[in-house]
Amino acid sequence: MKQASTDILDHLLHLFGFTRDIQLATKLGVSPQAISQARRKNKIPESWLLRIARTDNISLDALLASTPQHSLNESLLTPVPQSTQAQPHTPLLSSPPVQAQLMRPQSSQSDIDFLLVPLVAARLSAGAGSLESESEILDHFAFQRDWLARKGNPDQMVLMRVYGDSMEPTIRHNDMVLVDQGKTHIVPHTIYAVGFNEEIYIKQLETLPGHRMILRSHNERYDPIEVNLRNAEADNAVRIIGKIIWWCREA
Repeated sequence: MKQASTDILDHLLHLFGFTRDIQLATKLGVSPQAISQARRKNKIPESWLLRIARTDNISLDALLASTPQHSLNESLLTPVPQSTQAQPHTPLLSSPPVQAQLMRPQSSQSDIDFLLVPLVAARLSAGAGSLESESEILDHFAFQRDWLARKGNPDQMVLMRVYGDSMEPTIRHNDMVLVDQGKTHIVPHTIYAVGFNEEIYIKQLETLPGHRMILRSHNERYDPIEVNLRNAEADNAVRIIGKIIWWCREA
């Protein structure tokens, strides 16, 4: 079984005309040590192959052509981190995206088209607020393209981590949220990522007469924040970053 994992990495080297693992590491955007660890542990992260498939327009079947005798299962791949969908009673969730299964096409699943959504370093606060950092891409996670398209514009979507407990029990500290930055029109009683006074919050938004808006937490320990949109918008103090269309947490 050790040889199977090595075959996949060696096939990638050959596919791109590389002779050393350090070249493959650069291509994948990982450290040379990560390649060495993958060889040593006989585990290949799914995100590596999905990233190549997307950026180089190569099918997964072609990437795995060197090992036709093996299907890619848990013995060969490091699985995408498992996640748990939000509480069943939450109104924003319909059905969560299916985790990408990397395997040779054998059934109708081969027709499923996946899209990689970036996890960015910008932190969204669900507590006292935190400054937005640079949008450094930390990783990619695979979602079904048609599921994303039904939710909004996949090109405008990013994943971010939540810090704070003001939206508990709906969204908890360290949960991952999917933000559609193309959805900035306020739908009352819906959860958004909001920039306010150079801080970023995840809050349920409510509109009031007189150009006022309420930023409401789900945790009763946090008081609502009322914003006068006339003054706030004039000073660029309020910015709707995007609608939270999905969230999850790791087991």
